[in-house]
Amino acid sequence: MKKFKLFYGLLLVALLAVFSSCKEKTKAELDPNIKGNYFSIKQFALDEWNTYSGESFVIIKSIRHDDKIDSSFTSSDTLYWAEIFKVFFETDISDRKFLGQYKFSQFDQEDGTHNLFYEALDDDLLTRKLLISIDNYTRKVKGIYIVTQKKSPFHEVLQKLYYNPLKEIQIQTDDKPLIGKKKFEVVTYDFMR
Repeated sequence: MKKFKLFYGLLLVALLAVFSSCKEKTKAELDPNIKGNYFSIKQFALDEWNTYSGESFVIIKSIRHDDKIDSSFTSSDTLYWAEIFKVFFETDISDRKFLGQYKFSQFDQEDGTHNLFYEALDDDLLTRKLLISIDNYTRKVKGIYIVTQKKSPFHEVLQKLYYNPLKEIQIQTDDKPLIGKKKFEVVTYDFMR
């Protein structure tokens, strides 16, 4: 009797190990014809950091909670960049697992910009929209706009992120719990160059 219990116990453990190690393959893993990756927020931030890290400039930080605004002066040397990078890095879709999970389009505008637009095909993806505007003549990024959404039956957090290189960073958060007070916050960093 003990041998049967031991056998069934080991069989159950083996089955659990097999099923827990299985994961759903992404479209990029299933289709070998899908090549490359999407735009990398992390790589872009690293490039910006390496280009401008030695430069010091004044930044006005404004925080708006609902109807109250608080502003302060800071500098690029003393600003807590990790806090900002963390929010933007979470939106990065450059990992190959995201290939095939975004609808990609591009278009030109009359203001001389070329736009790359990514829109999530699955409601469970954090990054819902990503728009990169590039100057047609200089080929430099003029702006990045990102919409994220974290959703559960009891809570929804919608964020809108904007970066205009060396001019403005804006992080807008709309926090909607099922029970309790909704919170709306806009944090803006204006670069004084």
